Amino acid sequence: MNAENGPQVTVQPSSFRQFGTPADTFCIIVDEEFIDDFSIVLAPPYTRCMIVPIGPDGDLGKLLSTDVPATADVVAICRNTFLSSPDAATIGAGRRIVVLPCASTPVTADQIRYFLRVIERTDPTAQEAVADRFFEAVKNASHLQIIDAEHGTSCRFDPFAGGYVWNQQAGLLGPGEQQIAPAGELSVLPMDITEFDEDRRLALSGTLVLRGWPIVHAGYDRALDAEQADLYERLVPLRRNPLKLTVEDGSITDVRDAGGTAEGAALVAVFDELFTEEPRYRSIWELGFGINTGMEVSPANCGLNETYGAADGVVHIGLGLTPFTKFALTFICPAASLVDDAGTRVLGNRAVGEQGRRRVNRVRSASCGCH
Repeated sequence: MNAENGPQVTVQPSSFRQFGTPADTFCIIVDEEFIDDFSIVLAPPYTRCMIVPIGPDGDLGKLLSTDVPATADVVAICRNTFLSSPDAATIGAGRRIVVLPCASTPVTADQIRYFLRVIERTDPTAQEAVADRFFEAVKNASHLQIIDAEHGTSCRFDPFAGGYVWNQQAGLLGPGEQQIAPAGELSVLPMDITEFDEDRRLALSGTLVLRGWPIVHAGYDRALDAEQADLYERLVPLRRNPLKLTVEDGSITDVRDAGGTAEGAALVAVFDELFTEEPRYRSIWELGFGINTGMEVSPANCGLNETYGAADGVVHIGLGLTPFTKFALTFICPAASLVDDAGTRVLGNRAVGEQGRRRVNRVRSASCGCH
């Protein structure tokens, strides 16, 4: 056992509410080198628990078919093994899977301990209600705006301009479904969460402010670890130094220092380098909305931060998608608000003014991408 020379990581499945009516068997899947670092507290309603190792090939679908009972609630916690989501047929009608997205960023045992407790206090029924209100507001709006009241910026988004894919990683899991954990993310992308086409864009135009914790995802190539860490450290000053982005038709055309500091100027230089090296980073590939209000941001490059919802939801911006770009960049923007065409706040921590039905096709737990 090592668990960073601390106690074992304890999993308490009876406290996980994402699974709704639990199965008889609870299973965690962990990297084979960390299998001795975990323990499970067996308690009703579960009558059996298992810890199953996964090898470096990361073939979750194969592991499910050979090592996991056909009826089981499964939690994957893999720090060194990048997992691709299996399809519903591979999961089977009797399994449900949640995945802690650990492998695309460095994640410590202490962070896993913390986020397991977050999972325990996450209420899927309450998150489902938030998601329903969110999607109802989206489909009844002619357009949406992301605003930063302090800096006077506004970016208009037309949610019906393209065949966008809306994803919901929140609520109760049904048989054969999968979801991230901690749950609590809504998002919109130009196409399926695992696909990338630089010619596809979100109908997003105006100005945005980036100010908050960055996340630098890698995961496919461990040789990138040092470069990933360096890029994260260069982006960390975004916590206190805002940047103002000009966006035209979903593409970033200009980045400026909004705070007038040396750190802000250095951040602009980082983005200039990124855009020069890989122009596809100019595309805002994802608009995400964290709705988990039972957590704090872990002050590190941690992919588990992505569901952070503060008190009333948090906007985040995604650039790039691995392996199509070297890194995938997520910027948590807790000062931003999402408002509808009447100026009524849909989500975010700042109300701007509270004031024909359409359908938004949201993907519920069917796929959670790669982790």
